[in-house]
Amino acid sequence: MSSKSPPHSQDQQAAPLTVFYVVETTGHVSGERHHRVCSHMFETRLQAHTELTRLELGNASGSFSIWKGTTYIEPAEWLYDVIMADNTVIPARRGHLLPGLHTRPTPAPRA
Repeated sequence: MSSKSPPHSQDQQAAPLTVFYVVETTGHVSGERHHRVCSHMFETRLQAHTELTRLELGNASGSFSIWKGTTYIEPAEWLYDVIMADNTVIPARRGHLLPGLHTRPTPAPRA
């Protein structure tokens, strides 16, 4: 007998165990770096890449990269909202939004 719970409805959709997000790296002293999360969490690498491109175009001097986060605790609980591939938003369970980010990312064009 399986101990898994039934699939969640749209309004109770679970956050993914793996997310992708954009990080800005700064550091002016040799050997010293600072990392700052500067995007929402995304379900797919493609979504994060779209956000990376948007951030790079808006800030040519920044050093941005895509990071991957994985949890092995189910259900997953992230500190920030997670934007799923279909653009639904899974709110952070603790109600914490990414500071300073007040707009949702622009959805990628559909092929």
